[in-house]
Amino acid sequence: MLKTMLRIIVGALLLPVLLVTAALGLAFYALEDKPLVERSVPVDYATIAAGKSLLKRIKIQVESADDLGTTLLVTEDELRHLAQMASHTIARLDTDLYFDSTSVNSRMSVQMPANPFGTYLNLGVQIGQSSDGIGIDRLSIGPLQVSGRWLLPLTARLADVLLKDKQASALLASVRGFRIEGDTALLRVAPPLDAKAQLQHAVRTLQASRFPPGEEQRVVHYYDSLVAIAEDQGDRQQQSLSVYLVPVMAEAAKRSAGSSAVAENRAALWATVIYFSNGAFEALVGKLVSSQRPLVGAPAPVTLGGRGDLMLHFLYSAGITLATQQGIAIAAGEFKELLDSGNDGSGFSFADLAADRAGIQFVTVATASEAAARQLQESLVANNGEAGFFPDTADLLEGLSEEQFRQQFGSVESEHYRKQLALIDQRIARLPVY
Repeated sequence: MLKTMLRIIVGALLLPVLLVTAALGLAFYALEDKPLVERSVPVDYATIAAGKSLLKRIKIQVESADDLGTTLLVTEDELRHLAQMASHTIARLDTDLYFDSTSVNSRMSVQMPANPFGTYLNLGVQIGQSSDGIGIDRLSIGPLQVSGRWLLPLTARLADVLLKDKQASALLASVRGFRIEGDTALLRVAPPLDAKAQLQHAVRTLQASRFPPGEEQRVVHYYDSLVAIAEDQGDRQQQSLSVYLVPVMAEAAKRSAGSSAVAENRAALWATVIYFSNGAFEALVGKLVSSQRPLVGAPAPVTLGGRGDLMLHFLYSAGITLATQQGIAIAAGEFKELLDSGNDGSGFSFADLAADRAGIQFVTVATASEAAARQLQESLVANNGEAGFFPDTADLLEGLSEEQFRQQFGSVESEHYRKQLALIDQRIARLPVY
């Protein structure tokens, strides 16, 4: 008995050492000095429009499938567009994708932080034709090549544990076959009859696990404050967002005396985004307010830079930044503007993009650290107006069509475009709150 206990104790002590040793060994073997993918193709309007169209089509097809299922058709170009979007939204990632006669092949290079083992983690995935489901036939990690058949089932099992059910495994099992015909991949799926409900439940579960204890109560407190401010303002013709944001952040400063300034700022911003989106943002983040109290309509018009659309760009980008990584939020702003440059949109607007980036920067500073969070609270109250946190956008280009954008800037990877973004970022950085 004592020997068994001793072995268990020794094993428990050695396990972390073995895991660290294995991780270091893998890093030494897998990391490389040169990338497998030199640089992803730049993202432009066509890329975003094609990716959005593909996801919408798949969603509709899956939700409307009958008992016999449906066959999803995805072209090589459509999948490549999704890969380009991923590389643009995830920092340090470059991707490419291509079909051969029997498989889909994807290659990725991730630039790693400085380390003694190598600069790049190069990954390769090959998904071959199958008449009984779908799986990864070959997985390459640096020079190491192994079977990847375990990867999708393992990912689904981990998702099952996270979601506390077997939804992910059921969705993976609903894929009945996969084949290549020319430049088109055909995916035969038979989704569960309640696939839509299962996906919605999965989203709600993930949303519920995202927030720390007590978050709903904190958010509702600030939401109530916003409602009270609106009632005090009455039926005024036009108001700046600062009329609401400054007192709410002042309340966050008061409550931070016995709490975390980061947590209070985050809750105040969640409440502001949900309030001025008239609850629409809860579809992304979960029922932070409506689970505790009824939602009410926000006053209108409320503006930044004298415009309601700039106010929404600022707040929506702030909300996306709270919900996701900063790099994805910045790309989301660019994607919105690229889509607007299509025939049915308002055109590409650097003013809107400046509002997006100001919203991102506001949240970044407000939640960076306890010191930064308190400094922002104090600075915002001291300046007491939108000029303290929102840039002048009057001279920025707007209404560029897709053709005009390409003629003047090429793509979002061009030097000319990046210089324009740098000027916007410098303008934001000079504002007192930042």
